Parts: sequence; structure tokens; C-alpha cells
Amino acid sequence: MRAGPSALLVFVYFIGALLCLLFVEPACCRFEPGSPDSRRVLWWLLAPWLSLAALSLALHWRWWRRGSARWAAALAPFVLAALLAALTWPYLQAVNAVAGSRPASFGGEVVGRWQSAGRASIHGMRVRDARSGAVVSLRIDRSEYDALRAGDRAVCDYRRGRLGFYFRWRWFAPQGCRFERA
Repeated sequence: MRAGPSALLVFVYFIGALLCLLFVEPACCRFEPGSPDSRRVLWWLLAPWLSLAALSLALHWRWWRRGSARWAAALAPFVLAALLAALTWPYLQAVNAVAGSRPASFGGEVVGRWQSAGRASIHGMRVRDARSGAVVSLRIDRSEYDALRAGDRAVCDYRRGRLGFYFRWRWFAPQGCRFERA
């Protein structure tokens, strides 16, 4: 069976999203009250894809239904819409980075550590930012996490993109945080 042009377009879209992820490392958290909320942006990205899925289902029901159960045919365009919305997020991060950015750093006293459980555990720290006074949550490497204690001082460098999201360039800029042990 041969894939049609739409399958090829989805594949190319997926490869493009992976390339965007290779170059831009998005920050994990919302640092300032004025910065965009990534969850809200993801929902706004999902809305147009879901409306296109509903339109496609209404106009091309016979095509979706061909060789599938009714429930699978009704669900397929919405699963595809969710996948395409998730793949749009790396493109948005790339546009944020390429459109222009300025340096930003967060630093201060470490007030705690955190770790996400799951298949790929993520390690982080909570820092009381000296500039804003807010407690920000930053992702760090496992080795830094193991050596980190409350009361240490940390400074982490990011960039704030044109759309307001914080990020780091993966290979073109110094990475990580600097620590002073208490």
C-alpha cells in the first residue's frame, strides 16, 4: 500500500518539529507574571486543528469510514489533530527564538529541589530570584541536582524570545547554571 501526499506532509511536519527541538531548548517554567502560559498557548494551538478535524469528519466521512469501525473513523481525525497541535509547539518555539531574543538570567538562593517521577525523570531546583523576589523553578542536570543543597546560590542564563517564552540554544550558547555552594 502506498502512502498518499497527506501522509508525506504529516511525516515532513514531524521531521521539521524534531529539527526545531534539536536547536531550541524551551525553559520548563513560567518565570514572570507577564510571560505567556505555555498550557494556554497549547490549547490555542489545539483549537484550530480540532475545528479542521471536525470539518474534515463532516465533509469526508466516507473516506474516514472506509475499512474502519464507526468509532475509529469518528476518533481518527481528532487524534490526528491532537498530534499536529503537539507538533506545532516546537515550530512556535523556533519562531520565538529566531524572531529575536534578549538575554535573561535568573539567580539567587536555592530554596528547594524537585524531581518528576516517570520514565524520563527531570530534575530541578527552586530559586528565589534576586531581581524579582519570585520563586522560580528551573530544570538542571542530574549531577548538579545531586550536589545541590538548600542555601546554595545559583545563576541560570536564558534568553527571552520575541513571543515571550524563555529558551536556550542547545549547541550555540553556554548551557546550564553556575553554582556557589553554601
